[in-house]
Amino acid sequence: MISVIAFHLLAGLVAGSVFAVRTLLTLVALVMIECLGATIAWGVSVGLWMLGSLTAVQVGYLGGIYLRSVLEQAGIAEPSVRPRHRHSRAR
Repeated sequence: MISVIAFHLLAGLVAGSVFAVRTLLTLVALVMIECLGATIAWGVSVGLWMLGSLTAVQVGYLGGIYLRSVLEQAGIAEPSVRPRHRHSRAR
C-alpha cells in the first residue's frame, strides 16, 4: 500500500508542475473511484489506506506547484503561458 501512495504522490507532483487545476480535479475523481472500488473489493481497511492516496495526490500537486515556482525563479523553467481574454468593446 505504501508503494501505491508513493505512486499517487509522484503523479500529483508531476501534474502540479505541468498541468492546471482541472487536471487535479480529474485526478481526484479518478482516485475517488479507485478508493471506492478498493473498498468494495477488499474491505474498509484497504479503503482507508486508499484515502491516503487521495491525500497524497493533493499534497503532491501542491508540491509540484511549489517546484514549478522554484524552477521559474531560478530561471530553469519558463513561466507558464496563460491566455489573455479579449476585452469586448462597447459599441
